[in-house]
Amino acid sequence: MSVSYCNRYVQIELFQGSRLLDKVLEYANKHFSEQYHLSSSLLILDDGERFKKDYLINWTYYASLQDEKTDLDTILLQSHLPIRIKILKKNDMLQKVKISMRVIGLNKVILGLDRQNKVAKRYLKARFGKYLVLETPDELHLSGSRTHFWESVMELIGSKIIHNVALDFDYEGFDGKSFGDTSFLTQDERSLRQCYLELESRFDDDFANVKKRYLKLARTYHPDNVYGKDERTIKSYQDRFKKINEAYQAIKKVCNTKRICANAS
Repeated sequence: MSVSYCNRYVQIELFQGSRLLDKVLEYANKHFSEQYHLSSSLLILDDGERFKKDYLINWTYYASLQDEKTDLDTILLQSHLPIRIKILKKNDMLQKVKISMRVIGLNKVILGLDRQNKVAKRYLKARFGKYLVLETPDELHLSGSRTHFWESVMELIGSKIIHNVALDFDYEGFDGKSFGDTSFLTQDERSLRQCYLELESRFDDDFANVKKRYLKLARTYHPDNVYGKDERTIKSYQDRFKKINEAYQAIKKVCNTKRICANAS
């Protein structure tokens, strides 16, 4: 669902059978006399009372979780044009967003979007806002230590369609096999494996792959990326950036030691 404009009309796209479409059509029939019904759209030509058209555009813009790339004020400047309400079939313009779920340690979960999508992100924030500890353009970091967190996670199993976005959840790390039984490890070995988790890597990953992941994470969570943001966000990025660097240096040190020992032998 979206609101946009061109040089001929302002277009409101809504899905067939949706409650929002029913309300928009009800409003149009009640307040606009000059309208024309076509097979897949309704054209409103009334220009006498622009405030009614402004109200319809404004209300639909926010009710449909409009992508903020399109500026509402710019659209309202075009409200002297006819309004075209385009009725979409349910499969029209369906966007698919794959959401990965990575479990880091015992109490941390990262939800990652394979593409930036504000509808998908707003839905996830509405569901998990009270667990949110860090946010990037395509990731949400959640704390799993609070009550009922895992119940909320399990409710997401299976695909969901939110407006015109299909959310496809891909779960990783729930089988517990990535790191196996750690009960026999020393404290130093457990700490090292935690460093791999911090870099979202497996313990058996090649160092070159760990380094690539580290560089990507370091770019993502560099504090400069949130310059001017609120203090809580800046602190979250600083802490994450520090942990990423400490984990990488620990892994690098161990790998260099192993390499020296291998060369010596």
